[in-house]
Amino acid sequence: MKSNFPTFAPLSLSLATLLGISVSATFPEMLKAQSPSTIANQRVAERVEIAKTKVDFKPPKVGAPENRKGGASRGSSCSSNRNSLKALLPESNLGLTVEKYPTFFVYIPPISTQLAEFELHEGNANSTVIYKTRFTVPKTPGIFTFSLPNNNSLQPLEVGKNYHWFFSIICDPQDRSEDIYVEGWVQRIQPSLTLANQLEKAAPRDRPALYAEAGIWHETIRTLAELRYSHPQDSTLQADWEELLKSVGLSKFAKEPLSR
Repeated sequence: MKSNFPTFAPLSLSLATLLGISVSATFPEMLKAQSPSTIANQRVAERVEIAKTKVDFKPPKVGAPENRKGGASRGSSCSSNRNSLKALLPESNLGLTVEKYPTFFVYIPPISTQLAEFELHEGNANSTVIYKTRFTVPKTPGIFTFSLPNNNSLQPLEVGKNYHWFFSIICDPQDRSEDIYVEGWVQRIQPSLTLANQLEKAAPRDRPALYAEAGIWHETIRTLAELRYSHPQDSTLQADWEELLKSVGLSKFAKEPLSR
């Protein structure tokens, strides 16, 4: 008996066929849009964009209140090179910061001990010590970083005030005359409204250049170091790091490993 209902199967097949043709016609265009040459060109463009951001540190027209030497030694039994301990600071031996609790960078040479001490003074070396701590440093030589603690043990640095700091390698806890040490100065400043707005909008890769342009040392070197930690194979960041240290007379430490 013949059915009175229409048959839809041919129409469904026809639509599926048409859809298949449509997909087949579109898919090569998608492949073309994502071809290897296009992807490679995009990556080159990204690298060129990164290369445009140059970290050009401009030292501020201020200097340490006294003692502009970056390092010293009383005599040492734990290092073959007494003068190789070095604070990574501009040639003035003073670093500006916008942070309440900044980060410091010190090059540590080959030593036979791992005990170190940090002291922070208000004003000159004869003033009261406002913070002191001891810690263990790495066995291998390289650039060591440490930050002031953001806790109740230390009040935040005051804007406009100079602080004198000392970093010592303790060769003999019973005879501190054997210490090797470096010293430096740090001053917290208030960033300009323009700089604050630029930093808020900037990508992480652009921040070191902004700090460098403003002469703010501690954040220039910290933000660039953090980028190097995150992208250890990036040759552009390595070049920026070398150029930054060279600009402040520290080129011989530019290829030393960074510890955290």
